Amino acid sequence: MAQELRVVYRDSDKSIIGFLGADLDHEDHEDRSLEGIKVASHVLEFADEDIVYPEMVSIDSNGNATKV
Repeated sequence: MAQELRVVYRDSDKSIIGFLGADLDHEDHEDRSLEGIKVASHVLEFADEDIVYPEMVSIDSNGNATKV
């Protein structure tokens, strides 16, 4: 089994501020967040034993998350 996460980021500078479990409603989370906070729609998978750090992913100008 793997961890399935979405990236939470600041839209203005695309800085990563956290992760959201793929099983949670990312649209609701984004609606409840402060203005300018976005959640990538793409789900990234990581091994269960991995500790996931913001440095392990990136966000492009369109808000697409990828592993580094």
